[in-house]
Amino acid sequence: MSIGCAIITYNEEDSLERTLKSVEFCDEIVVVDSYSTDNTVNIAKKYTDKVFFNKFLNYGTQKNFAIEKLSTDWVLSIDADEVVGKNLKNEILKATQNSLFDGYYIKIQLVFLGKALHFGGAQNWHLRLFKKKLKFSESFVHEKVQSTKASHLKGKILHYSYKNLSDYIEKLNKYTTISASLKRKNKIHPLLRFNLEFFKRFILRGAFFDGYEGTLYALLSSFYQLIKYAKAKELQ
Repeated sequence: MSIGCAIITYNEEDSLERTLKSVEFCDEIVVVDSYSTDNTVNIAKKYTDKVFFNKFLNYGTQKNFAIEKLSTDWVLSIDADEVVGKNLKNEILKATQNSLFDGYYIKIQLVFLGKALHFGGAQNWHLRLFKKKLKFSESFVHEKVQSTKASHLKGKILHYSYKNLSDYIEKLNKYTTISASLKRKNKIHPLLRFNLEFFKRFILRGAFFDGYEGTLYALLSSFYQLIKYAKAKELQ
């Protein structure tokens, strides 16, 4: 069974090469770019001749466009700031041979300020390896693949989501605006939402076990919720 990797990009020159190196074991790599203005496309062409351009409408639609360009039996969907862990590679190769499942959930582990976080909700399961017949939901954010015949792999994908704190703040502003616009009703006070989020991450999920980086990420994630709900309240 063949494995294809689908990646969507836009101005990812700082992280893309690290990602592409980690998926060189795949039989095919497709990169769909949203007309980057940096060196992203040139980097992609070093690893694959299947580089396509498509106007970005939403994440789900763009990822499905990339999947359609693959000719393989299986799809490994990975973001341009993610890296397949060493143990995961062999698991993927083994799991896709004569599998009884349609897909596999893989744990995505956040790397924040250079540290891989284990607590505070920094690790989450996502269906990222699946047969080509499956597709992403065509939502603007939080797109996902669903399957009733899926299993789990032990290896991880490392997510280098933020270059630094400034990058986090820029993304916070962008994605809270998007999320706020999608919320039809806002019944929770923003300050209450901040307190609930911090209690969940810091106390219930033990973010403090990850030290300074884990505690800071818990605070920033809680602030994210505060800003999202405050923007939604502002819109209403």
